[in-house]
Amino acid sequence: MRALKPAQPERTITVMSTRPDPRVIVGVDRSAHGQAALRAAVTEAALRGLPLYAARATSTFSSDFTEIDAALADAFGGRPMEVEVHRELLVGSVAEALTRSAALPGDLLVVGDSRHGRLRSFWSGSVTHSCLTKAHCPVMAVPSPEAEPTTGHAWWRKPASRDQWERL
Repeated sequence: MRALKPAQPERTITVMSTRPDPRVIVGVDRSAHGQAALRAAVTEAALRGLPLYAARATSTFSSDFTEIDAALADAFGGRPMEVEVHRELLVGSVAEALTRSAALPGDLLVVGDSRHGRLRSFWSGSVTHSCLTKAHCPVMAVPSPEAEPTTGHAWWRKPASRDQWERL
C-alpha cells in the first residue's frame, strides 16, 4: 500500500530583474564634435525609445550641472522634448568615467570624435579610441561637422601593386 502525500498549494514565484534598462549615454562638452555627439545621441535615444544620460567627467566630485545645461542649450535651446534626459557628473578621466558608466551590453555610448590626427591622438591620448577599445557596449563615434577628410595627411600609401609600399 502506497502512502499518499497531501496536496501542496501552488506557489507563484515572481522573478524581478535587477538589471537596469538600457540607455544612451553621451559624453558632453561644448566643442563642435561634442555638440554633434549630443545631437546624434538624442536622435538615437528617440529612435530606440531609451532615456538619454548626458554625462560630463570631472576630476573631483561636483554638483554643478551648468556645463551640461549649457551644452543642451547650445544644441537644442534647452532640454530636448522628444527624450527623457538625465544629467550625470562622473569622477575620473573622461574615457574611464564614460566606459564605467556605460557598463551594460544594452547601453549605447556616444562620443564626439575630434579627428585631430593620429600623431596628436597618440601623443595626448584619444577619448574616442579609449572608449572604442574599453567599453562593454556599442560605441558610436560622431565626427565633427566641420571635420575634413584626412586623406592628405597620410604618411604612407598603398600603391597599385600589392607587394610594394612607398613613402609619400
